[in-house]
Amino acid sequence: MFMDIVKGGNLLVAFLVELAMLAAFVVWALSLEQAGWLKWVVAAVAVVLAATAWGIFAAPKSGTRLGEPWLAVFKVALFALAALALHAAGQTEWGVALGVVAAANLVLMHAWGQA
Repeated sequence: MFMDIVKGGNLLVAFLVELAMLAAFVVWALSLEQAGWLKWVVAAVAVVLAATAWGIFAAPKSGTRLGEPWLAVFKVALFALAALALHAAGQTEWGVALGVVAAANLVLMHAWGQA
């Protein structure tokens, strides 16, 4: 029973880290030295691209979900891009935190058959 709760918590962390990934792209876009409205356009495009790619290639119920090992490669790549986006926005500590939490979550997801 305890492990069921922990595994459920890990699924919650997976959802939250996916949202944090999208937020990281917004933070990056808003840090650009562009006109205010253009930053928001870039932010919207970045979020739509990342969310669409995730929905097509990584969502559990997607008909085009990648198989292993490509699914793991895709997830690592997208989280790494988000961490690098935070670094580029001057938020290196948050980028490291996102990378560490995402990596730990992915390892646990794989180990517990939640991927």
